[in-house]
Amino acid sequence: MFISGIYALKEEINKTESGLSTGAVDIELKEYNKHNQPFDEDGKHVMPGDEIILIPRVNNLGIECYLRAKIEYYIEDEVFSVTDYIEGNYSSWTKSGEYYYYGSVFPREGSIDLFNKVIIPNLSSEYYGKIIVVHIVVEAIQAKHFDGNWEDVEIKASVDRSYDIDYEGESSVIYDDDVYHHITLDDAFFNQLGNMLPGDSVSETVKLLNSSNSRNKYYLSIEYDNLTPEEFALLQHMKLKVRNQNGDIIIDSNLADKNRHTLGIYAKGKGDTFTIEVSLPRNIDNDFSKILTKIVWRFSYDVLDGRVVPNPDTGIINPYTGDINLNLSITVFLLSAIGFLVVLFLGKQETEKYRKKYN
Repeated sequence: MFISGIYALKEEINKTESGLSTGAVDIELKEYNKHNQPFDEDGKHVMPGDEIILIPRVNNLGIECYLRAKIEYYIEDEVFSVTDYIEGNYSSWTKSGEYYYYGSVFPREGSIDLFNKVIIPNLSSEYYGKIIVVHIVVEAIQAKHFDGNWEDVEIKASVDRSYDIDYEGESSVIYDDDVYHHITLDDAFFNQLGNMLPGDSVSETVKLLNSSNSRNKYYLSIEYDNLTPEEFALLQHMKLKVRNQNGDIIIDSNLADKNRHTLGIYAKGKGDTFTIEVSLPRNIDNDFSKILTKIVWRFSYDVLDGRVVPNPDTGIINPYTGDINLNLSITVFLLSAIGFLVVLFLGKQETEKYRKKYN
């Protein structure tokens, strides 16, 4: 009786699990010699006019991005002209301030050589024994949602976590009500949450129709378990917005919020269409890159008073005069309650009978 009573108050509609992950800007810089082997001539003694084959190569290990490079050539504290003594591709990049900017999108798994030759200046004997330094800094920023303005960009080191750059997200249905079908989800509900980037937004449409015989209050809630601190922090930053078909925002929260969010109260035959949007703010930093986790979308409803429904024309609640068809759970509850009372009554009768017999 207890179980059926609780079930009568709360009905599950659908539980769907979605995998989500964040992408990353991830580049590496390696140096090679003329044999395309790792450069091994650091500390080599050189003479004025020597040409050193040095090939700094940038490899893209992450998402599509834009590049910029800062190249410095100096001997002790004296700066020398990069364009006069270093030959290579960087010279075709756009120079602005200290940096050379690569004008095209640097593709996934792409590679590019900055230059291929360093020339030792013809210097007087006063430079003998001095140390020559070629200092290279390469920075990258995601191509997606980037407006081309590097001025306000804060470059940070890439997080040292492994991740699947090809992961697009996935979803699987854990439970689907096959009796009333109150809610209709796309077969691939939120399976595009893979490798999300700052500024990304993904949305899905949900159709709700009360096909039961009671007036119900509908809910959406997010569930998750055993998250790392980084995963939980990511969910806190991921925005959740739900709009009804009129465009009104009825839920404005985040994916870490486990509260039951109200979708509305609907009488028999009534419903709505909702747009659910998940987004990642543009100002989120590298600490939240390369994270993979899962959440569960839970749709449920509470059965309200089945004897009253709003008038579809006026919105006024009028007495419900139609057939009152109790659902299975309430029927079980009533039968259990009646059976319990019968057992109590019969038990009392038996007790009185034995008492009279033995007294």
